[in-house]
Amino acid sequence: MPSYQTTDLSQLTCGLVDADLSAAVRELSRLLNDADYLRYPTRHTSPFVPRDVITAATQTSAILLTTSLLDLCQQFIDRQ
Repeated sequence: MPSYQTTDLSQLTCGLVDADLSAAVRELSRLLNDADYLRYPTRHTSPFVPRDVITAATQTSAILLTTSLLDLCQQFIDRQ
C-alpha cells in the first residue's frame, strides 16, 4: 500500500484492484495534468494563476469525473 502522506492520486491507487475506480482516477489525473498546482500554491510555477489555465470545459469535466469517482469509491467501500 502507498504512504498516505501523499495526495498524488496515481500513487494512492497502487494496489487498488477495482478497474473502474482506477480508470476514473487516471482520467481525472490526466485531465488536470498534475493538479498539485491547484492544491499547493507554492508548487505553481506557471506565470498564470490556475484560473487562467483551467477552462470552463475542464472545470465541468473535473466536476463530473470527481462526482463519478466519489460514487465509485462509495460502491467500493460498500462491497468491502
